[in-house]
Amino acid sequence: MVSWGRFICLVVVTMATLSLARPSFSLVEDTTLEPEEPPTKYQISQPEVYVAAPGESLEVRCLLKDAAVISWTKDGVHLGPNNRTVLIGEYLQIKGATPRDSGLYACTATRTVDSETWYFMVNVTDAISSGDDEDDTDGAEDFVSENSNNKRAPYWTNTEKMEKRLHAVPAANTVKFRCPAGGNPTPTMRWLKNGKEFKQEHRIGGYKVRNQHWSLIMESVVPSDKGNYTCVVENEYGSINHTYHLDVVGSKGL
Repeated sequence: MVSWGRFICLVVVTMATLSLARPSFSLVEDTTLEPEEPPTKYQISQPEVYVAAPGESLEVRCLLKDAAVISWTKDGVHLGPNNRTVLIGEYLQIKGATPRDSGLYACTATRTVDSETWYFMVNVTDAISSGDDEDDTDGAEDFVSENSNNKRAPYWTNTEKMEKRLHAVPAANTVKFRCPAGGNPTPTMRWLKNGKEFKQEHRIGGYKVRNQHWSLIMESVVPSDKGNYTCVVENEYGSINHTYHLDVVGSKGL
């Protein structure tokens, strides 16, 4: 005969044993630290502006000190040496510059403790002059006569003169934007600034439009002239447009 007292005692002991057998858990904090990358310093002020005419040579100097390595980019793309571009230490040299060399350049100096980036704006164009530019005859070839029997919507006649959309120029310079076009009947041309009709009274001193050269000329530009300038060329058969961006910055000579 089983004693009830012994049975209860056995049950209690067994449950106590199971309770003690539970595994214990504890949280362990991971104190491993990821290695920090050296901080990068970026230029806050306006980029220095370098202006040159096509065919001239450019030399830009990266004035960042104590650099172990200097790397260059143009419009965000890594820049390496080629038959016209020479990289020597902190100097970037471009031989026989063309409008395609225009853009935003940056040099990055990498050091042991940090890195620093400095920006330069290079503008290679014959659309900038310091004079009145009244004797402008180099656009005569932009006018195209059409056979009166061949009706045609507007089209660009010299896209090479329109490749450079960004113009960063020092204040007080003269800026010329061109949209050489053809069509039959001969298209008309009008200009917009920042998407709105550009009127003479919108600018101190006004501007010049030379329809025979398909050009807009602004003399002695000032910071308030910054913006997007769009030529709209149209006739009864169609309409085309092209936009330039003008940035007026402080002058920095070569």
